[in-house]
Amino acid sequence: MNIYTKDHLLEKKIVYFQPQNGYRSGIEPIILAAQANYKDKSILDLGSGCGPISLILAYRFPNSKIVGLEKNILHFELSQKSKMENKFNNVEFKNEDVCHLNNNYVNYFDLILSNPPFFLENQIIKSKNDSINDAKYISKEKSEKWFKNLIHYIKDKGRALIINRFENIDFMLRIFSLFNVIIEITPILSFKDTKPKNVLISLKKNENYVEKTTNEIIIHSNSSKYSKQVEDWFK
Repeated sequence: MNIYTKDHLLEKKIVYFQPQNGYRSGIEPIILAAQANYKDKSILDLGSGCGPISLILAYRFPNSKIVGLEKNILHFELSQKSKMENKFNNVEFKNEDVCHLNNNYVNYFDLILSNPPFFLENQIIKSKNDSINDAKYISKEKSEKWFKNLIHYIKDKGRALIINRFENIDFMLRIFSLFNVIIEITPILSFKDTKPKNVLISLKKNENYVEKTTNEIIIHSNSSKYSKQVEDWFK
C-alpha cells in the first residue's frame, strides 16, 4: 500500500487515513455530511473516496446504516482501515464502480451524498497519480451515468445532495432535467460577494421537474477564518 497519513475529523473525534501523496480531502465532505439528520436511516456515500463523509455520518448517527461505494482500491482499503480504527459497525464500504447501476439499491436510500470528480476530461491536464485522477477527473459519459444512478437510488421521499464545480452546472442540469425532481441550487462562495467556485445541488423526487436557487453558503469570513456556519460543521 502507498504511504498514508493518520489524520482526524471533527476536532479529533474520528481517526481518518488518507494517502500522503494522493488525493486529500477538502471541505466538501464537511459540507455534505452537515446536510444529514437523524431521520436519514439509510445513507449512501456515492464515490466515497477514503470515507470522510461516511465516517462522519457513522459517528453522528449510530442508528443509521451508511454504505460507501468507491472504485479506487487504495481509497477503499484506507476507508476500511479507518472504519476498523474507529470501531464503527454501522458503515459498510464496498469496492464498486459507481458508474455501474446496482439494481439492489434502486429506490433504496433516504439520503445520498456525493462529491463526484470536478473536472471533465479534456478540460485540464490529468495527473500521473491514480489516486488524484480517480478523485478529480471523469469523462462526460461516466459523469452522466454517475448522476443518473444517483437519482435511481433515491427513495420516493428521499433526497440527494451533490457538490461539484459551479462551471459544470449547465451540464448537470441537462441530465437532471430528464427526471421528475425538485432541484435546489446553492452557490458556494469562498468569501461574501465573490463568484461561486462550487455549487451544492439538492434533489428530491417529484411529479415534475422544478428548479430553484437558494441562499449561498459562504466558506470564509472577512478575516479568512471559516464562517460561523461552516465552523460549526467541523464539530
